Amino acid sequence: MPMLSPNLSKELSKKLSNKLSSKLSTIFSACSVFKRNPLSETLLGIDFGCERINAVALRALPAIADQPTAYQLQAMASVATPSGAIVDHQLHNMAQVVDALKQLRRMLKVPTRNVATAVSGSSVTTKIVHVPNSLPVEMLAHHMEQEAAAHIPFPLAEISLDFEILGPSELHPDRDKILLSAARTEHVQARVDALRQVGWRAQVVDIGSHALARAVCFLLAPPPEQRVAVLELSAESLTFMVISQGEIIYQRLQPLAADSEPATLSNQHYMAQVTSQAQRQLQLFCSNSGQTSPLQLLLCGSDTDLAQLVPRLSHTLGIAVQLPDFSVMFGGEPHHYSEAPAFSTALGLALRRSSPCLI
Repeated sequence: MPMLSPNLSKELSKKLSNKLSSKLSTIFSACSVFKRNPLSETLLGIDFGCERINAVALRALPAIADQPTAYQLQAMASVATPSGAIVDHQLHNMAQVVDALKQLRRMLKVPTRNVATAVSGSSVTTKIVHVPNSLPVEMLAHHMEQEAAAHIPFPLAEISLDFEILGPSELHPDRDKILLSAARTEHVQARVDALRQVGWRAQVVDIGSHALARAVCFLLAPPPEQRVAVLELSAESLTFMVISQGEIIYQRLQPLAADSEPATLSNQHYMAQVTSQAQRQLQLFCSNSGQTSPLQLLLCGSDTDLAQLVPRLSHTLGIAVQLPDFSVMFGGEPHHYSEAPAFSTALGLALRRSSPCLI
């Protein structure tokens, strides 16, 4: 997992929660947020989808020496997103979204108010930049603002920015890799406002693909040398990414062509389109990176027929394809978590308290 470089981590944890520039504001939580939200408290992961709004509530169990943190799954719940209320990952009808969230809270029956949620889609941009590790902390925010002006395709006045030091650059030992993230402020604020109207408090606003990658690493715990591909489906788009050593090394959001038939896997045209796009993205990863194909792909999404796609994808791509299995971490039988593929991003959000952001 990425770690803060020693020379800046202590000071940065104090500085990140402050607005060091009027144009810099926080997307991700700073370390101080989690000091106010002890690890033992329950955290809700709320994933806003165009088809459904999904929630996972996790409570961290008491730590055991030399053992990774274990979690208790307290609740999972999902409500249908009203038609047209969320389009292209953005909230279009606040009143309908709030009504759906109220229904979701009644279903969860979890007393915590602490929520982690995410922004996704074309309004979200991330980029890795390299900066001298000798740069004083008080100058770092200003430098990040300059980087954002050069790399982010939105006016600075309209976006929220955040950055996180991931560690020393492999190519330049005197520089640090920094994850620069940006999203339109109105889209971040819309989620925060919707949650507030239900009585929830957004402590973290993450990026959807980062949360999904976090869940994948938690569920699979792949060995460092193994790359894992992830394919997440929705009615509007598919997200394809490749994870290596806990980091996203390739990521694409691919819109799916509209069709007169429902965008479900029972629609053969939709299934063929998904299969073709997955094959294309895998080929692009291999050709662009010069690396061989991952040996494993995790398939996520809310379609009830997702299992039907597993053998078709495995045959077409020539790699092992599987669905998320929550029983590995939370006990019980796999059939007890038949809807797990739809809850993967929400799971990753609920894990946000103790896991760093992924590239």
